[in-house]
Amino acid sequence: MNGHTSHSTESLSVYEVLPMRESRIPLRRLILHAVLFLSTFATTFLAGAFFALSGAVVEDLGAALTHPAIVSSGLAYSFTLLTILLAHELGHYLACRYYGIQASLPYFIPAPPVIGIGTFGAFIRIQEPIRSRRALFDVGIAGPLAGFAVALPAAIVGLWFADPAPPIPLTEGVITFNDPALFILLQRVFDLPVMIRWNPVHFAAWVGMLATSLNLLPLGQLDGGHIAYALLGRRGHRWMARGIFFLMIGLAFYAYSRHRWAGWFVYVGLIGLLIGLKHPPVGDEHQPLDRRRKVLGIIALIVFALSFMPFPITIT
Repeated sequence: MNGHTSHSTESLSVYEVLPMRESRIPLRRLILHAVLFLSTFATTFLAGAFFALSGAVVEDLGAALTHPAIVSSGLAYSFTLLTILLAHELGHYLACRYYGIQASLPYFIPAPPVIGIGTFGAFIRIQEPIRSRRALFDVGIAGPLAGFAVALPAAIVGLWFADPAPPIPLTEGVITFNDPALFILLQRVFDLPVMIRWNPVHFAAWVGMLATSLNLLPLGQLDGGHIAYALLGRRGHRWMARGIFFLMIGLAFYAYSRHRWAGWFVYVGLIGLLIGLKHPPVGDEHQPLDRRRKVLGIIALIVFALSFMPFPITIT
């Protein structure tokens, strides 16, 4: 977040290709979607509330979580992040509907709010093989572009209303969230201060950018893998996936040695053990892509460059 018998998983937004078909959504499945969404709303709300409480000494957590300022922070973060994730998954879903491909509604995955962002993302299930390279391209690219279209204005709002902050002293144990290129560009375009106090909308946009860039990596059945397979074919995708995977391993060691951040090891492990580098064939391997889709492929590359963070977090 992505006859096929393989499963795809994305870091924050994933979808699977399964050989099954159903004409109507069972009530039990609809209830599951609703429960997962409401659970993810609750965990992201708490994550946003804990974000507002970070660094504060709290004696009564219950009273703190009902304070209007804390509630508004939790709601702002949850609404912004879930809107970004929902836009991403609906992009995939609507593209599937356009091509008559059976796909599920989005499944949201809650996560313990005390460990960070409050969600492991969302995914849809594609329940039949994708029949052509054009359909594969459109389904793959629709999610990241839709999610980015929501994350971009969220980033502008978050940066615009952020308060200036003094420089952070380089003491041991300080965690710094590094900005993607898009945030730096927006700060220069709108002449905004570089050192700012993060707000919940800003933080949600940051998470959205991270999710978008991870999904656009041309690996396996990630969104970027679908796009690369549609543009370059099976052979081109295979070599690109291998090259990017080994670059990610090198980046993981460098990020840990210089920034004390081990997140890339986790992501590389998930790719290698769960997702894999291979992509299943599509029905029409030889269908060419038109110029418009090739331009969209370049746009996807630009989106990746603007949102990718080689070192998302630095631990002093």
